[in-house]
Amino acid sequence: MEDEIKRSEQSEVLPPQSAENEEAGLPPSFLEYLESDKGHEIAKTVLGLWKELQQVTIGSKAEQHKDELKRNHEAWRLGILMQTALATVVIVSGVTLAWHSKMDATTAGFLGVALGFALGRKTS
Repeated sequence: MEDEIKRSEQSEVLPPQSAENEEAGLPPSFLEYLESDKGHEIAKTVLGLWKELQQVTIGSKAEQHKDELKRNHEAWRLGILMQTALATVVIVSGVTLAWHSKMDATTAGFLGVALGFALGRKTS
């Protein structure tokens, strides 16, 4: 019983030696396996896959950021275009109504609010 306790304590503290493993018919430890040719090839393959995964992830994040910037720019251009069109319509309408003497207080108020909306919106 004491021999078993001593053996278990020794095996927990010290890793088994390769000579002892061969004698006992035990498989090699993880580090010994990695030092072998097969273990080295497997480790290289796993690390290669890991690097590939990192590159794909970084590439997809960059593409996603680029697409987001493109969509934001298109939305900004559309907003500017709509503001410009509304301001043009308001100014042309005001000038035309004033030219024909049809401008009254209600129409001027409405056109002023519409122009204020078009020019007062935050564009950035």
